[in-house]
Amino acid sequence: MQPVERRNVAAPAAPVPSGGDAVNGGRPARSLAGKLFRRTLPVVVLVLLLIQGGIAWITWTDQRNALTHRAQIMVELTARAIATPIWYLDRTVFEPQVQALATDDGFRYARVFDELGKVLFQTGDAAALNATDTIVVSRDIVEPKADLTVGRIELVIGTDELNRTAALLAMTALLAVLVLAAALSITVQIVMRRLVVKPLARMLAAMRQVERKSWVQLDDVGDDELGQAGAAFNRMVDGLRSGDDAKRLLAALQRAQSELVDKNQALEAANHQVMESIRYARRIQEGILPDATVLAPVMNEMAVLWEPLDLVGGDYCWMERRDGQALVLVADCTGHGVPGAFMTMVVASALRRILDRPIFPQPDVILTELDRIVRHRLRQDAPDLATGADDGRAPWDMSDDGLDAGVCIYDEATGLLYFAGAGLSLTVIGPDGVMSHTGVRRSLGYRTLPPPGSVPVHCHQVLPGERFYLWTDGVSDHVGGRPKRIFGRRRVAATLARLAHLSLEDQIQGLCADLDRYRGAEARRDDMTMVAFQPRLPDDVHSRAGTSPDAVTA
Repeated sequence: MQPVERRNVAAPAAPVPSGGDAVNGGRPARSLAGKLFRRTLPVVVLVLLLIQGGIAWITWTDQRNALTHRAQIMVELTARAIATPIWYLDRTVFEPQVQALATDDGFRYARVFDELGKVLFQTGDAAALNATDTIVVSRDIVEPKADLTVGRIELVIGTDELNRTAALLAMTALLAVLVLAAALSITVQIVMRRLVVKPLARMLAAMRQVERKSWVQLDDVGDDELGQAGAAFNRMVDGLRSGDDAKRLLAALQRAQSELVDKNQALEAANHQVMESIRYARRIQEGILPDATVLAPVMNEMAVLWEPLDLVGGDYCWMERRDGQALVLVADCTGHGVPGAFMTMVVASALRRILDRPIFPQPDVILTELDRIVRHRLRQDAPDLATGADDGRAPWDMSDDGLDAGVCIYDEATGLLYFAGAGLSLTVIGPDGVMSHTGVRRSLGYRTLPPPGSVPVHCHQVLPGERFYLWTDGVSDHVGGRPKRIFGRRRVAATLARLAHLSLEDQIQGLCADLDRYRGAEARRDDMTMVAFQPRLPDDVHSRAGTSPDAVTA
């Protein structure tokens, strides 16, 4: 990068602060290349020494093993040759053969023992036995015909030549390390000076000129990190060249920061208002939910779980008693949060219109009417669904929302419970176990779905000890476990059956605890609503079942 002067302004040289490694128009106190050399050279030398030392050690070990193997072969052959002469104590034969071992270049000492360990013959320097630069091998002498051990031969081989070779390898390795370290160091120095030190020196020179108000820029900046630094330096010079631009930029930045603070404050205030509105909406939504005590005269026990995912939710339940009948309805509307809460208001209004008659309609009629009114209220029954509504909205702007619902009507006089469901089922747990009345697998509402059509009504004779549970899929669709799966309706029913000895309130609390443990770190995904109840039976049903009302209540 060559500094190219764009503008020179005559100004006295600014003093350079003292301290540190600052330069004062000269060379730096410590060279970057020198620092790199001092830090990399010990590492490089250590690595090369370890490599060369490892190679020398492996070579020396292989040569020593080869020398040991050669000595073992010599002893083996000599032991076989002198076995019979030693058996007959024929010194004229075995002594020359043992002396022949001395012809080996590494021979130091050899001796032969009889079967009692007495030395029969020895040759060479006996002091070699205690030397550290020797290899000692021995073998029993076995007479082949009698298959008896008649003695033992011991051979000492010197490792002088091996040690000299090892020393030569060590010197060669050290020389190679020095040469490689010197070559690497020289290469690093050259590369550092060319690619790093010189560009930095040119940049420092340009900086000194900028300190004197001489606006120079770097030319031929590269595309590496130093090139990016040079480009940043050029941009800095451009910014400093125009003080007014810098001031305007600072003022604009301050204004933007001030606006951002104001917007954040406004956003916080708006968020506070929204949250306050949602909290107030929760109070309203809780206000439209029924009071479970309205069914207290006809129920032995009753418990309600209503837990939205957010402050408000899309689950809705209703209970009412009229003319010897008790109604329980649970609805799971599309979505959760505020949209789901709006849907519950639509459902509550539609249900009030349906129940505004002297007697309760049948459960299937309630569901069919609920489907019709929801479709009409949300304008899902527009005449032309292909091109859009008659008010100009496109099909994708029209409501495609609905709900799943289940309705129970209990007749206090007969002890019969009638149930119809669209997307929801009724679970019964009693002395005989667990059973379920399944609703149709269709939903109510939804522009893109056809009406549910005929909905079957299940008639159930309530028996002593039976409890009934109606819940939305937010209860059973908790995800957890390994591998991750939904909890499921069967597990919910099995958990409730396991807790059947508890009160309904305690059952719901125990179920929620099991769901929390199963879910673990996973977050909830939907609103949860469950209505659990145990109807109070008429006297004649107790008589047929062989129990008394007091016994069932107890």
